Amino acid sequence: MGMTLTRPGVRTFLVILAVIGYLVVAAGFIVHPGSTLAQAWLSGVALSVTAILSGLACWARAIRVTEDRRTRVTWLFLGGTALAWGLGEFVAGFYEVVLQRDSPSPSAADVGFLAAGVLLVTGLLRMVVPEPNAAARIRALVDGLMVSVAVLLVGWVSVLGPTMHLSRIGSAEKLLLLIYPSADIALITLAAYLVLRTRAGETRSALPVEPIALAVLVFGVSDCCYAYLELTGAYRSGHAVDAGWLGAYTMLLISAVMPQKKKAVETDDLPRQFGLLLPYVFILGATGLSLVIPAITGTDEHGTRWIQAGLILLMVARQLFSMRENLALTRELEHRVVARTQELDTSHQRFRALVENSSDVVSMVDRNGRLIYTSNSVFRVFGIPPERLIGGRVQEWMDEPSRIAMTEALESISATPLATATLEVLVVFPDGRRVAVENTVTNLLDDPAVQAIVLNSRDISERRQLEDELVHQAFHDSLTGLANRALFMDRVRHAMRRRVLGPETVGVLFLDLDGFKEVNDSLGHATGDALLVDVARRLTSCLRPGDTIARLGGDEFAILVEGALTGSECVAVAARINECLESAVVIDGRDLFIRASIGIASAEVGTVSADQLIRNADLAMYRAKEKQDGEPALYDPIMHSSLVERLALEAELRKAVADHQLQVHYQPTYVLESGELVGVEALVRWPHPERGMVQPDLFIPIAEQTGLIHEIGRFVLREACFQGQEWARMSPSTPMNIGVNVSGKQLQRRDFADEVSRALADSGLDAGSLVLEMTESVLMNDAESAMRTLKALKDTGVRIAIDDFGTGYSSLSYLHRFPVDILKIDRSFVDRLSGADAQDSLVQSIVQLGNTLQLETIAEGIEEHSQLIALRRLGCTMAQGYHFGRPAPADTVSALVMDQNANNVARALPA
Repeated sequence: MGMTLTRPGVRTFLVILAVIGYLVVAAGFIVHPGSTLAQAWLSGVALSVTAILSGLACWARAIRVTEDRRTRVTWLFLGGTALAWGLGEFVAGFYEVVLQRDSPSPSAADVGFLAAGVLLVTGLLRMVVPEPNAAARIRALVDGLMVSVAVLLVGWVSVLGPTMHLSRIGSAEKLLLLIYPSADIALITLAAYLVLRTRAGETRSALPVEPIALAVLVFGVSDCCYAYLELTGAYRSGHAVDAGWLGAYTMLLISAVMPQKKKAVETDDLPRQFGLLLPYVFILGATGLSLVIPAITGTDEHGTRWIQAGLILLMVARQLFSMRENLALTRELEHRVVARTQELDTSHQRFRALVENSSDVVSMVDRNGRLIYTSNSVFRVFGIPPERLIGGRVQEWMDEPSRIAMTEALESISATPLATATLEVLVVFPDGRRVAVENTVTNLLDDPAVQAIVLNSRDISERRQLEDELVHQAFHDSLTGLANRALFMDRVRHAMRRRVLGPETVGVLFLDLDGFKEVNDSLGHATGDALLVDVARRLTSCLRPGDTIARLGGDEFAILVEGALTGSECVAVAARINECLESAVVIDGRDLFIRASIGIASAEVGTVSADQLIRNADLAMYRAKEKQDGEPALYDPIMHSSLVERLALEAELRKAVADHQLQVHYQPTYVLESGELVGVEALVRWPHPERGMVQPDLFIPIAEQTGLIHEIGRFVLREACFQGQEWARMSPSTPMNIGVNVSGKQLQRRDFADEVSRALADSGLDAGSLVLEMTESVLMNDAESAMRTLKALKDTGVRIAIDDFGTGYSSLSYLHRFPVDILKIDRSFVDRLSGADAQDSLVQSIVQLGNTLQLETIAEGIEEHSQLIALRRLGCTMAQGYHFGRPAPADTVSALVMDQNANNVARALPA
């Protein structure tokens, strides 16, 4: 049923049905159709059924209410009222219709009627008295009783009293008839009081107050009319007064099916005061009428005095309850005041403690900056007692720029309330201390509690010092204290952008310390750092005050020369630098000599960008390093084109390696005595699709610098091993040696020996046929590491050859240390064996050294027959060069191998 009643269509249907039923039945009461028995039957059935239906509807409504317990209980009381009254009406109708006699008074029907009155009064009181505390509930109840008694007083002196006096019915019936109107007056009063309090906003309820109050009002009026008619003997069932009862319960039924409304929000105190004064309005009116009406009618009932006495008692009780409520309210207010006072005092003490112990100094000044107040923390923060500052101007402790800034800040914010400004000032104390202070200035001149400008001052000296240190670290080298790359770039840009009256040259010198890596590797990084510090000191001492020197990283330095008239002045600076670096640097009792490769680039102000000028000096420095003569190199535009060419060649080389464009050519090696082909040297070649055959001396250095040499070397090694195995199958009787050049970077790899082992294993080449060739400088670059790698290589069975022997260290000690098998005499010595002034002493010494150490000797670069004769005479065992043939692809060498193999077979056959 609850779910059904929640639908708007069902509710509308029930309302319409109730209204139609009421109109039909009410018309029957008024018109009086049929006999007296029919009227009694119609009245009893209509009233009892309507009351019971409205009671069930109220209970159904109570079931649907879940969120508000007070509203749910009120609906239960209203439903109980309707059901009790309906049962009482049913009993009264039973007497009249079934037993066909008047209902006795009192009777069982009165039990239902009286119970209905009690339930209805209780339900209305729950609506009228919503206050949460007991005293307020009792006071509100007394208010309702006062209003009820006042209305009863008027009713008594005007109607009830005279009627009771004239009526001839029994005392019991009179008492009963007096209870009904008295209860009805109370109900009418409560209903009116409820509507008034609801309209005033004092009572908040989700109930349909107005329809329920209207139903109670109609019910009470009908009950009063019934009591009067009963006293005068004019009431019969089906009387028009029954339409009032029917209308009251019909209205209650409609209220039960109406949608629930939202609670009203309580308004201001004026309506509430009206609600408090409302009982007195009723009392004044009732008292006046109780005096006027008897004077007019000439009647004076004793009951009037009793009612007036009861009214006075209720007024006294109300005052007592009001006094008690006011006393409780006063105690609560006093408690709140005490608690709030303690809270404010605690907050004040907390605020004072925070201000006094804060790291900030809180001060108050007037518009001119005169100090009115300053917190005690000023002594802890700045070391000055507060009384020494009060009365003085805050600006007097600042330097001149800070004084001006503070005055301007005070003037700017004084015109705008709550305006703030933040500024940093430098405070100079009498003892000479200079403290950086950050001030937050706030205009509180319009605040009645302050009426000053508030300064929050904070000592930021440590923060400013830290910031300065961080800035210095960001733009200076931590080791030498010189400017770093970022600061140097900024200085160069500034120099190239500034305005000058006449032509002025800006020069940049790039320095790189020669041999610094060897110092670092051999003596350690601590010694290298000490060397850098000493070099930085020397460079600074030989420069002008206006020049800027920077350490760019590692052993690279840069110098900015400003204000020069010509570029020659930069050359003079380079000369002074070389002079400063000539003397030995003494570190830990050891004399170290260092030299710098210097590149110079200069340009007039505004002609080139700073980046371009620095790049030009860098290019010149690389040229100076290549010359290795200790002289500075001046930038030439051709250096840039060479760099661009080198970069292009590097990119193309990377592509060639990735696309497998490189090839391996082989240069044969012959035995000088027999002319037998005994080996080849594998040489990498780059047939460029546009440049043609690129010379190795162009792309091998690039490969060394970019790291591509590892991949190229691996490619050559594997190609040579597989090709050597092919030739070994072609000529098993005359095995050939396969020589492969090894760079210094390859030898430094820890896994190089494993890489060689994998190439031999994959190709199947005998390890004794592989000869790894390396220069003396490669072996001596990192002797210890080279020794470990060479031993690992010898363990695999390969042989080691020293390439270009005689041009490097040529020390007998390293020949004894390293496991060398072959010496290859450099072509520069072979060239001296031809011509009119032929010299053979050096070659003879190398050959004799090889014989002494039981090493094979191979002469390189033989181009003339005379050189061949001389080498054969000197005892050199093998040779290679253009005289025998240029490096050629593997197919060409394969043909030589097959020819030699055929000749060997022919010589082996009998004649």
